[in-house]
Amino acid sequence: MNAILLGNIISFIGATIMVAIGLIKTKKKILIAQCFQFAIMGIGNLILGGVTGFVANAVSIARNLLSCKFDLNLPLRLFFIALQIGITAFVNDAGIIGWLPVIAACIFTWCLNTKNEVILKLLIILAQAMWCVYDFSIKNYASLTFDVLTIVTNLVGIVLIKLKPTKEPSTPQENQS
Repeated sequence: MNAILLGNIISFIGATIMVAIGLIKTKKKILIAQCFQFAIMGIGNLILGGVTGFVANAVSIARNLLSCKFDLNLPLRLFFIALQIGITAFVNDAGIIGWLPVIAACIFTWCLNTKNEVILKLLIILAQAMWCVYDFSIKNYASLTFDVLTIVTNLVGIVLIKLKPTKEPSTPQENQS
């Protein structure tokens, strides 16, 4: 089977998970689901020759697993950022475009401690925009399509979070009815 076709089929499976994640509202569930997505997408990237995309996905799995248990303190965030940069500097053969996955992962890592799901979703949108360019460059058309859909679902997720009614305490007048 052609590597481009195989890589796109595997990426399609990971991309389907990626889009569904846009509708998840809680940080821990987002991070866990992303681990599955990153594993599948990393394999697809590797098949398509996207070594730096594979690196970004692999390091992101470790980062997300740790983030589910602990808030990433400054030294841990710097460790994951340095790890991403160091490995990418060693394996990158794609020039500036090869740096896009690591830049996306580093921005996400730096801001991962946010308790605000809207900010988390905005970071996902920014990262996906960078992945759009990278995926196009390695002919990962399945992922490219879903990168755009992920941006849309995260925008919908933000709207859903913003529309979620806040629970207000009942007033004495309401209790008298």
